[in-house]
Amino acid sequence: MRVKRWWSGQFALMFSLGLLSLLTSPLHAASDEPLAGSTEKFNHIVDNAHMFDPLLVSVMNADLETQSKLAKLPVLIETVESLDGKTIDEAVARKELPPQEDGVYILLAKREKKIEVRVAKRFESVVGETERKGIRDAFIEGLRKGKPEEAVTLGVRALNRALRKVRNTELAPPEPSDASPKSHPNKPGSSLVVRNQVKLALSGARRILEGAEAKASELGLKVNIAVVDDGGHLLAFARMDGARPASGYTAITKATTAATFRQETGPSPRGTTTPDPLLNISLQNAAAASGGKLTTLFGGVPVLVDGQVIGGVGVGGGTGEQDAIVAKAGIEALLTELKESQSPPTSEPKPTLP
Repeated sequence: MRVKRWWSGQFALMFSLGLLSLLTSPLHAASDEPLAGSTEKFNHIVDNAHMFDPLLVSVMNADLETQSKLAKLPVLIETVESLDGKTIDEAVARKELPPQEDGVYILLAKREKKIEVRVAKRFESVVGETERKGIRDAFIEGLRKGKPEEAVTLGVRALNRALRKVRNTELAPPEPSDASPKSHPNKPGSSLVVRNQVKLALSGARRILEGAEAKASELGLKVNIAVVDDGGHLLAFARMDGARPASGYTAITKATTAATFRQETGPSPRGTTTPDPLLNISLQNAAAASGGKLTTLFGGVPVLVDGQVIGGVGVGGGTGEQDAIVAKAGIEALLTELKESQSPPTSEPKPTLP
């Protein structure tokens, strides 16, 4: 496998016209009915290293998932901060993509500045070295220019071309493997479902409201507080006496954005201090495409338990910074009570022998 390097650059703004064309692409008109053999869990971009703009990643996800479903080929693009001392080959080899490792896995290591594309053996005859090189080079081109948004756009386009090639090619069915328990549909431990997930309960959402209200009162604020689950669906809502009704909708959009984007709300890309016309147009287009459920205002915070985002909290009524403080206080109240409930009971010290 080949390993490529790129030169890092400053985080660039996404192009509004490109995003607008993606939002209006006919690909998004495809049926939502899942195709047989599709694996929705892996048809997305996981930007752990925060290399790309989250709004653009959301649009790219929709585009990529459509092509992935049509090709019946699981796809995962993942970024990591570091390889932690491993070679990129070792990091890629450890990644499993069901079923029977039939899929495409693209790994970008931010610190080491490396990228690799792995394709399941069954598809290597179609997505050969030429196609894999094209995907790598597409990502590298944008990153070398210091334009990560261009990198992910070009990379996904190159990947979609490969997926269309898979759709138009008749492949032999995968050979059954008795060595891997994952390949047997009737054996337990199959990857057909996701188990052991943490979910935010209604009582937990109410505890967040209580903690947030207490903090708001301490700060002398009258706010609206919304709590949603990991999919952005409303679980609990409270409007303090005297809070502005208009801020109620704002609180819900903040909570939804924090939960679905898996990060705090705020200007995008992060660090932006001067409004940019192109960026603002792009954000407006993305918000319109979402039905008005997204926002870049401060005050939305994801709820993280056991390494999983289980919901989001949005607050409206103060300044953006104050709203974020109130939201975090509500989450802290939940985590504190959760920690106390899970702590083992204290026992009397055992007597020692003389």
